[in-house]
Amino acid sequence: MITEKEISEQLKRTIKAPIRIGSLTDLAINKADFIASFKLFFDTDLMDDVYLVKNNQIAFLKSVFIEDIVSLEKIHQDYFEGNLSKNVLNPWIDKLSENQKKEFLILSKITRQRNISSFTVEKSSEKQRDNLGVKRIEAKSFKQDVSDFRVWKRVFKQASKASVENELFKSLLKQVFLLISEIHPTTQKIKVTSHFMRTISDVQIKGENSPEGVHEDGAKYILSALVINRTNILGGETQIFEAISEKKELVFNTILEAGEFAFQADTGEEKEFGTDLWHYVTPIQPINLAEKGVRDIIGFDIEIVS
Repeated sequence: MITEKEISEQLKRTIKAPIRIGSLTDLAINKADFIASFKLFFDTDLMDDVYLVKNNQIAFLKSVFIEDIVSLEKIHQDYFEGNLSKNVLNPWIDKLSENQKKEFLILSKITRQRNISSFTVEKSSEKQRDNLGVKRIEAKSFKQDVSDFRVWKRVFKQASKASVENELFKSLLKQVFLLISEIHPTTQKIKVTSHFMRTISDVQIKGENSPEGVHEDGAKYILSALVINRTNILGGETQIFEAISEKKELVFNTILEAGEFAFQADTGEEKEFGTDLWHYVTPIQPINLAEKGVRDIIGFDIEIVS
């Protein structure tokens, strides 16, 4: 497993905040079994991420109708959260040229799908060999403590019982608890919000894994991606940055293959450890332009409860 120590040695300067780049094998989980068990759920268990489409549409209209930016900003959040129908955009759509309308339609394509679920992982007071208890909790909606569109409410399909209430997924949650415990030995309980996410690309549009750019997710720690599947794609490179003054300097980059993951401190770590980590994943595009390209990942937002 690669940690901030190895990255520091390569950079010849110290990265203090926790980073772990590894594979399911490093977590004592059978990689082949895990991938085989979860691959199917990405075909059957996700909903279209219409929020990304809505944000792209508003951003495009703002770029065309600069004089109407204030009016578009007034409806942005309500449209994003589903409080307004698509018809609210008609006054601007009707004024687009034919080429602009074609571009608008391309930007309206679904390029991401996901589901959501939440859990607590907690140490048991009983002296047992496996003293970690996993409990699923309700995840009604999702907001992130950030400064872009992700701060607004999103409601995603709940992950099916079959996909997340099984021993393999519980093993992953417990291993993440152990990663946290290595950094914070007194940890008793964590909360994990899980995202199964598919990014899709075709000949017309790249699949954006990080449409918000270089970013933080607003959680104390993240499993930014455990890759389950890469099919017919170029790109999808995981990049970790350090924020220094106003600049974001690349400190690590790799293409995660199926069964590999990236874990890092995400928010507030600059105060605790002295290094401010950010991250990004480059867009994907298909190798064979006649077919779609797909990248499937499981991501975790992790908070220490006690």
